[in-house]
Amino acid sequence: MSKLRSGILLLTLFGLAGLSTGCDQEPTPSLYKPDETGKPTPVITEIQPANNSLAGIGEITIIGENFSSTVEENIVFFGGTRAEVVSSTTTELVVKSPNVPQDSLAVKVAVQGAYLFSNTLYYNLLPAVLEYGKFGDFDDNYALAVDKDENLYVSLKGRRLVKVSPGADEFEDFARTLSDKASGMKVGPDGGIYYVNVLGFVFKVEADGSKDGLYARLPGRAYDLDFGPNGNLYCGGGGKAIYRVRPDKTSEVAADYGELSIVTIRVYDGYVYVGGTDATTNEASIWRNKINSADELGPNELYFKWTEKIGSQAELLSLTFDEDGVMYVGTTTPDPIYKIFPDGSFEPLYPGVLEPNTYAMAWGNGNHMYVSRRNSDLQKKRVMIINMQKKSAPYYGRD
Repeated sequence: MSKLRSGILLLTLFGLAGLSTGCDQEPTPSLYKPDETGKPTPVITEIQPANNSLAGIGEITIIGENFSSTVEENIVFFGGTRAEVVSSTTTELVVKSPNVPQDSLAVKVAVQGAYLFSNTLYYNLLPAVLEYGKFGDFDDNYALAVDKDENLYVSLKGRRLVKVSPGADEFEDFARTLSDKASGMKVGPDGGIYYVNVLGFVFKVEADGSKDGLYARLPGRAYDLDFGPNGNLYCGGGGKAIYRVRPDKTSEVAADYGELSIVTIRVYDGYVYVGGTDATTNEASIWRNKINSADELGPNELYFKWTEKIGSQAELLSLTFDEDGVMYVGTTTPDPIYKIFPDGSFEPLYPGVLEPNTYAMAWGNGNHMYVSRRNSDLQKKRVMIINMQKKSAPYYGRD
């Protein structure tokens, strides 16, 4: 591109190319003055993080020279997409990572007053979330769980339990279940797959998928379950209580929750956490009980007022934890997963990148989390894999 053509293009980018004449007016003087050299051409020497980062997640730093210290005077392109400049100095630009997952994107910079674009460096933006397992429009996915070998198990409506092996292109049938579908599911210490289906029973599929059977009867209905560090299985649901199932398969009420209909349960760092909605107020909240011993839970402790802080439009569906103690809550809002920090502050995970609804979550053994995404749009009802950039808190049945 000639210097003249490049200069005119940059003037257009910055809104300076309103070149028109009227029938009775003198011609507008040219904005391009060949005797003026303009500002120095910007130069890119390095992009951080090196080589790649997640599309639409976090910030990217461009290092070089001849940038403008005025944010608005810099334009940064990743391929054909303009990135938002967050801060700038003459040698460093910080931009929001654009949500355009692609390899070898041409990165270049324009600076107001400079006639030429910078040199070009190439950069990879990796997808933060992908469809996983090739589930189709009529594969009605519900609960899911991951074993120690990173096999993903997904409950499909119609008494189907399917498996996605690491590196496999698509799911395969694993077992026929007694229940039409699982509302909550976990892998147990023996490799078996334990699940509940809103009724007052726990079912178990053998580790090899050979059979499904009744594992334990509960005092009431259960919607979700999780293993504790003492071998107990904790369940919660419409029975409005936490139930404890001992290794000998006997069960009892471990904590009464009055009018709270529990939809999700997770054991973390010596506590049993539950989330649900109060039938009298219709407000959702998250509670916890300290595990005092294998036979005793402490009193109910209010942990987070979900409806009050997130809003009544956000249905509480599922929860889990990362290795640092940050809670992740699946919901129905456009940003369908919220992070709740130990100090009570909160923020959406990957704003603008994920889609609702996050029915169930299961972290793998590394940095990826699997999500059962349910949606009235059949083409969006899928199993997803999310790059979380960190590991999960322990799953006591698996780890």
